[in-house]
Amino acid sequence: MSFNTAYLNTSTHGSKDFTAGLDKIVISMNIDWSDGIDRGTLSIPKHYAKVDVDSILANGEYQDFKRRSVFRFEFRPQFGFHLKPFEEHKDNLIGPMGNGVFAEVSSIITDQLSKMVGYPISKYIPVHDRYETQERYDVLCR
Repeated sequence: MSFNTAYLNTSTHGSKDFTAGLDKIVISMNIDWSDGIDRGTLSIPKHYAKVDVDSILANGEYQDFKRRSVFRFEFRPQFGFHLKPFEEHKDNLIGPMGNGVFAEVSSIITDQLSKMVGYPISKYIPVHDRYETQERYDVLCR
């Protein structure tokens, strides 16, 4: 398996939305630092196996991966890291949000993430793949 791919696990009460039909995802090396402090990007040594994210985004697919299987890390200081779709395709919806789906990420990547933020990162990273309408979101937040 490539070092920038991750198998998906669904928790007992979780369900897949945007990741429905996917067993694994491809992880982009770019990180969305939502706090505005750029701590760098991820890198995998050249001699390690990896899936070419740029080919997927340019051509729509690469090997057995499609464009919707590309995810990237987002960091929020109050919540830590999660994975979100690289290209969000849901217009007029709120999200992405967690839905009980987790990606099992390679230790090569989690070790780099740990060094960037200064604390340990689990190999199981939440995948935010759920979108909702504003009305539904309001009802669930009450």
